[in-house]
Amino acid sequence: MSEISFNQLVYALVRHIPYGKVLNYGRVAELLGLPHGAREVGWAMSALKGDDQSVPWHRVVNAQGRVSIKGSPEGAAEQRARLEAEGIVFDERGYLDMQRYLWKPSFPEVEAIIRQARSALSGPDHD
Repeated sequence: MSEISFNQLVYALVRHIPYGKVLNYGRVAELLGLPHGAREVGWAMSALKGDDQSVPWHRVVNAQGRVSIKGSPEGAAEQRARLEAEGIVFDERGYLDMQRYLWKPSFPEVEAIIRQARSALSGPDHD
């Protein structure tokens, strides 16, 4: 039996971000028990395969409430368009209202997501 990776935990949590809501990289890290781990979450998100549509990557934004796909104007435009299609409004400077759109799961909810991910991904057939 193999241990679930940090990236897999990130993806499991991001899959649960509701339509029309966001998390920022730092909050994902905090919820997964890695304070100051925003950079690691960013690395996990950038490691996603382009064809993996099961992870709503566009719902993870920077701490200021902006899209933050570095080095890819097309990717940033796609992220913003996806968020706008979910009803998220950006101001004229490109910021979204984090108080309005931030997903605020309870810790028991996050613990259940992690438990479920570990159970599903750490089984004997997932080496």
